[in-house]
Amino acid sequence: MLPEKKDDMGNLIKTLVVDLGATTVRMDQLDSDGMFGLGGKALGVRLFETYLDPKADPLSPANMVAIAPSPLAAYAFPGSNRLAAFSKSPLTGIWLEAYVGGSISRTLRETGWGAVVVTGAARKPVRLHITAEGAELLAADELWGLDSFETERLLLGKLDKRSGVLSIGPAGENQVRTASVMHEEAHAFGRGGLGAVFGSKMLKAITVSSAGPVKSGASEAFAAVRLEVSKLAASSPTGEKYRTYGTPMMVAIMDDAKAFPSGFFESGCTPNRATLEAEGWGKWAVVENDTCAPCPMGCRKKLTLTTGLDSGLKLHGPEYETLYSFGGSCMVRHARDIARLNERCNRLGMDSISTGNLVALAMKAKEEGKLARAGYSTSDIGAVPDPGEVPAIAAMLEAIARRSTRLGKLLSEGMDAAASELGMSDAVITSKGLDPAGYEPRRMKGMALSYALSPRGACHLRSTFYKAELTGALNGLDTEAIVSTYIDWEDRLLLADSLILCRFYRDFMSWERLSACVSQLAGFSVGREQLQELSKDILTRIRRLNFTMGLSSADDTLAPRFFKEATDSAPALDRSELEEQISTYWVRRGWGVEGVPPM
Repeated sequence: MLPEKKDDMGNLIKTLVVDLGATTVRMDQLDSDGMFGLGGKALGVRLFETYLDPKADPLSPANMVAIAPSPLAAYAFPGSNRLAAFSKSPLTGIWLEAYVGGSISRTLRETGWGAVVVTGAARKPVRLHITAEGAELLAADELWGLDSFETERLLLGKLDKRSGVLSIGPAGENQVRTASVMHEEAHAFGRGGLGAVFGSKMLKAITVSSAGPVKSGASEAFAAVRLEVSKLAASSPTGEKYRTYGTPMMVAIMDDAKAFPSGFFESGCTPNRATLEAEGWGKWAVVENDTCAPCPMGCRKKLTLTTGLDSGLKLHGPEYETLYSFGGSCMVRHARDIARLNERCNRLGMDSISTGNLVALAMKAKEEGKLARAGYSTSDIGAVPDPGEVPAIAAMLEAIARRSTRLGKLLSEGMDAAASELGMSDAVITSKGLDPAGYEPRRMKGMALSYALSPRGACHLRSTFYKAELTGALNGLDTEAIVSTYIDWEDRLLLADSLILCRFYRDFMSWERLSACVSQLAGFSVGREQLQELSKDILTRIRRLNFTMGLSSADDTLAPRFFKEATDSAPALDRSELEEQISTYWVRRGWGVEGVPPM
């Protein structure tokens, strides 16, 4: 089922609106004029503007959770089996967008719902079950307290075959601000604390069941693009690299670039590269590919351990960002141990990036004597891991997720709050409340710009500007050219987020192919200039929302330590150089020299 066509500028989006407090379900027809049939980020802004007071507390009933399937999932477009989510982040207090792979996007698209919005808060644990006919709220008392793997397994056992589950673990139930929402064990709405919003609403899970596939007709031009992209994903060098190694191939690439953050951003290289990089995983595990159908890339990895006492144990392979957070920030030596820590994070329902960096902050606090000065007991301090101490790291993950110790409770509030209480604000690495991914910004200055400007905090995915930098596209460019290049990447990837396409398809989605996809959804030809204007408008509206939620232009920056401290491979950032790029970007986006969007 597809949304009803309205006119030449947009669609009525069939939107399911659920109030958990009032226990009501209704259907809205959301006007999306001017959006060219897009979903994802383009739709997310409209949902934010329609259903959420931006001044609401993120953990109050007034916050919303909105999810939307890829509009291209109805066409079996490769890389489209992804779901978007939008909310006000309990970690950062601002705009939160998150995306997850797996099968649930296709399943939700088959029900005919273009978006689902959840508001209010239940009195007892509930599950929201969605079908083409609507939704119902079901008691979930028996699921509360279970980890995400157990929850999903039990629910799938009760549901029709063509069903999907989103669920939280103990971290979400306890409203840990780095809590994630999990799908198919290894897929996560990870960053920003969406799981805590679920927990605050007593929403243990969302389940979706569809009656079966829905086929949508495609224009000749769109069908040709779909085939081209599918072939590129299956047989291009980029597709082959992802299929062979997945994102862990980035360990070697970033270490060679001296931009793999190690020792909690003190070094740009890891001493443990040989035991972290994907090229060596076959020595200790059988590595199998997994995919989000209909994607032919198969980038995800499943591991069966072949050495040690737990030989035969099956684990999900950690992504690059988890290898950075635990292998770099926490100095865990071996990818096998990181796979175990990753599994624990997934079961508990916690973002492995931010939580790994929280553990690293605790390590640094112990090393510098900050915990003792803050009044923590000898036993509290003794429970903090030393760098690379895997059992103690695992125990601290449990303490954070369950808020079971004094330090676990503090860390569950996020890095900025924890650092402030411990007198460690000079060690903070966050931008707009979110810690950066595994790309050292003092070595990769394009990523410094990206971290500073991302509307959800220090995010690497909204522009993936590391790719431009690694390929040499920024070499020798002046400020204007760097900013122009950044805007081009940001625009294209914003449109990919509005199509809800996998990030790894970015190299395949030229402006011409993006235009063909949007034209298919709109029902008429949409060109590059129209898409660029749409991207500019969406970013401006998000910025307005963020300003209403308390941000200002001064928040477009990096943590102070990046301007003060050098690494072993890069000097401290030049503040004036970065600020020149930022102000140039503001002007190009129509926000003036002060960076203030027209209200």
